[in-house]
Amino acid sequence: MNIDIEAKPSYGMAIVALNSGEDFVAESGAMVAMSTGLTVETRFNGTGGGGFFDWIQAAFTGLLRKLIAGETMFVNHYHAKTAGEVMLAPSMIGDVIKVEVDDIHPITVQTTSYMGSATGVKIDLIWAGFSMLFSKEGAFFMRCTGRGPLLVNAYGAIEEVPVHGSYRVDTGHVVAFKGDLEYAIRRVGGWKATLLSGEGLVLEFTGTGTLWLQTRNINATVSWLTPILPA
Repeated sequence: MNIDIEAKPSYGMAIVALNSGEDFVAESGAMVAMSTGLTVETRFNGTGGGGFFDWIQAAFTGLLRKLIAGETMFVNHYHAKTAGEVMLAPSMIGDVIKVEVDDIHPITVQTTSYMGSATGVKIDLIWAGFSMLFSKEGAFFMRCTGRGPLLVNAYGAIEEVPVHGSYRVDTGHVVAFKGDLEYAIRRVGGWKATLLSGEGLVLEFTGTGTLWLQTRNINATVSWLTPILPA
């Protein structure tokens, strides 16, 4: 398969070209258009095989992801009966990038930033830690393992930052990360700075790896809009 990204960074869209027999999985509602040689099957956003109990497990996992992590309950599986393409775009204005997942370095993604992946990529919901409950971004991440291309979207443009040592990021700007990185939630400074600076809490990453950051913060945008909306 081949994936091209167009209209970056404000209105990112992925064009996924599939050869005959290939498959791709995407968040429900992400499709812009597709070739007539492709079929689409909607499934629960969870693992599962073809049996009844596998279906029940997938349904339960999809519902759990919807309730506790804000993911969509369903995903679409695109299958190429003949060579064709599917165009995918996120609902939010912003960037889209393609990253390669390999067996050695899993990629961890914010739940709202996953857009799609090849079927060789396994997606698991992981607990980010009790400390993340104090942030506004949720207490779960998505761990992507296996092998294949992964599509990640963001609100705003996406910046790639190599980390060697330590690096601090506002919790609302983390999109994804990989490598030998550990993280902990921190105050931006003293209590005065935390309460009055408008920065709030940050994630401090330590180790060696790569961070992907978004240049805009959806919670900050909502806070800016709320006072000017009509009652």
